[in-house]
Amino acid sequence: MKEVAVYEAKTRLSELLLEVERGEQVTITRRGVAVARLVSAAASKRAAGGQRQQVAATFERLRRQREGVALEGTLKDILAEGRD
Repeated sequence: MKEVAVYEAKTRLSELLLEVERGEQVTITRRGVAVARLVSAAASKRAAGGQRQQVAATFERLRRQREGVALEGTLKDILAEGRD
């Protein structure tokens, strides 16, 4: 992964975009601290799609765990019981 300062990124944006299109990731820094990252739109979409699948799978596992579980009593009673 390549790191460039903000000023350099402003002056070389077209060049950096070509590198990103080829698969490179570019981190933009201000005073040595990372403030942004340039990644290809295709890679970003793939990452977002993978995260959506992970979230959906997690909710599905929670639904399966909750099947057949019923709480009896009022919420106040259940909370009080859990504090013991």
